[in-house]
Amino acid sequence: METKSRYEVIADLEKQKRQLIQDKASLRDGLIMRERQIKELKRQLEDAQEALTQYKESIKDKKETADLLIKSVEDALKRFEIQKK
Repeated sequence: METKSRYEVIADLEKQKRQLIQDKASLRDGLIMRERQIKELKRQLEDAQEALTQYKESIKDKKETADLLIKSVEDALKRFEIQKK
């Protein structure tokens, strides 16, 4: 078994104390980081909800536009059928 001098024991304990202080400080930093992540996720969720709302509002116009385009294509097809005969 190795014996340590009093100074080595004190140095080891000081080193251990510094490490514990750093660990304690990093806990606070970790909390702050996680809180920021949550805020960012909330912003992203709000943006996604707003985009969904806007999409829902635009569906009626998109359906009307699609109906007009379908009718236009059908009319063009009818004109080609008439010209064939």
